[in-house]
Amino acid sequence: MDVTISGDPRRTLCVALHGGARMLAMCDGFGTVDGEPIAQTTLRALHSAMGARARGARFSNTLSRPKSVASMLISTLAGVNAYLYRRSASHDDYVTCGASMSVILLVGNRAYLAHVGNTAAYLSRSGYMISLTKDDSFVFDVPTGGAVAVSAHPPVLMRALGTAPQVELSVCNFRVAGDDAVVLSNKRFSGFEDRRALSGWMLHGRPPVDLGDRTVLVSRPGPAVQDNTAGSIRALGARPLGAGIIMFLLFMLLA
Repeated sequence: MDVTISGDPRRTLCVALHGGARMLAMCDGFGTVDGEPIAQTTLRALHSAMGARARGARFSNTLSRPKSVASMLISTLAGVNAYLYRRSASHDDYVTCGASMSVILLVGNRAYLAHVGNTAAYLSRSGYMISLTKDDSFVFDVPTGGAVAVSAHPPVLMRALGTAPQVELSVCNFRVAGDDAVVLSNKRFSGFEDRRALSGWMLHGRPPVDLGDRTVLVSRPGPAVQDNTAGSIRALGARPLGAGIIMFLLFMLLA
């Protein structure tokens, strides 16, 4: 898998899973957990949780059933949310941190997307950018002399990871063709010009000059994916062949 990241790679996660599945994630947010930015804590928790599932005996069987894949993704993110909520010491009256995240699990030619917050996911197809997520945040509009000016305050998240014991996710799945690309961004591309610039990146391979402080991850189908958490190519859940041979020989000797 061909993966290109522009911006801060610490907001992203790209990892190969057992059974040929691949997971991409974009995370952003506010606050810290034990002094660490919430995005990094969230991505590490996701990496650990999905890795544990990939090592399970039923993982390959789960990947063969679309409904099971979606349920697994929802369950995994629910666990990540509970972990963040517990670690952040948030409660009903005071929220210490919150994370927006868009996660795509690629299984064969089908992609499963789970989303919460104000990160964004797009599908690039035939030169068009298709928005796959909605914005779970709002900004305060301040009226000034009959006109409306957007407030300088940051957007308020209506849904996010780590802000409540349970989280409501937006989930969908779609087919990915050979020439498609999936795009994750920590901020939405709201205008036509932004999307046209992003499409130009898809077609010409050059990051647009107006990305600003956005972090953008672009992925195209391929045989492998870079795990930027560990800095190496890794298939989580795949057991080493040597260990299997050793176990077989021990079994034969003891039989």
